[in-house]
Amino acid sequence: MAVHHISDINNPHLAPYQQVRDRDALGPDGRPGLFIGESAVVIGAMLRAGVDVLSILTSDRHAERAVAMVDEARGFRSHMSDPQVLLVADDILDATVGFNIHRGFLAVGRRPTQRTVREVVPPHGQDALLLVVEEINNIDNIGQLFRNAAAFGCNAVILSPGCHDPLYRKSLRVSCGCALHVPYARSDAWNADLQYLRDDEGFALLGATGGGEKTLREVAEQLTRLQAQPRRIAVIMGAEFTGLCVDTLAACTARVKIPMAVGVDSLNVGVAAGVFLSRLTEQ
Repeated sequence: MAVHHISDINNPHLAPYQQVRDRDALGPDGRPGLFIGESAVVIGAMLRAGVDVLSILTSDRHAERAVAMVDEARGFRSHMSDPQVLLVADDILDATVGFNIHRGFLAVGRRPTQRTVREVVPPHGQDALLLVVEEINNIDNIGQLFRNAAAFGCNAVILSPGCHDPLYRKSLRVSCGCALHVPYARSDAWNADLQYLRDDEGFALLGATGGGEKTLREVAEQLTRLQAQPRRIAVIMGAEFTGLCVDTLAACTARVKIPMAVGVDSLNVGVAAGVFLSRLTEQ
């Protein structure tokens, strides 16, 4: 692999990392076709996921670890070139990106090709569990939802058009890189895609809502008793305060609630998704 010791902040190798926050604020347009990974955990996930990682930027102090990360992931990347490792002094690192990189590592990777809903749904005849996410634009919540999806073995995550970018630097960090390993698609026709999942693909659409007619326990027990195979379940989560929209609730096979103590009417969407997925996968 190529290792560059850089002492000039104007070195062309550093161009993708200049003023990271300002470019992040522009979303995917800030680095067309590229994204930034932050922290050794995320960069390790990028390397193992087969992402085309162009370079890794870190302090001179972390040179051995950066090289070791690339070496350890080489078995996952037999068909790909090694990323360049860019080593700089701490003051140049902070001045380049515009803030103190207290996690020590950044990397630039090419965005994977965006897949469609139909491309990520498992074929007919197979058990499947989807996490379907409506209008979640909080960066931490998006990361938490992907981490839940990975933890409980979801086959894919389906995002509505207004959801935040799961490859945004902070969301990716919160997910511990799981957004690179769990297949996902962004819907461009939300109501039609929900109907497709329900009517064409045979998914039970379970809408998480505080006004649900059934409790999560009741639905989980009912699904456990069903003898018919396969079991195809899509858990639909909305934002904590706005909830699922009227059309989405109308499309659901069941509207499901988590019973809570008096005086508490909702949970953070990441917590609620974890409760749903844990209960539904116990069997």
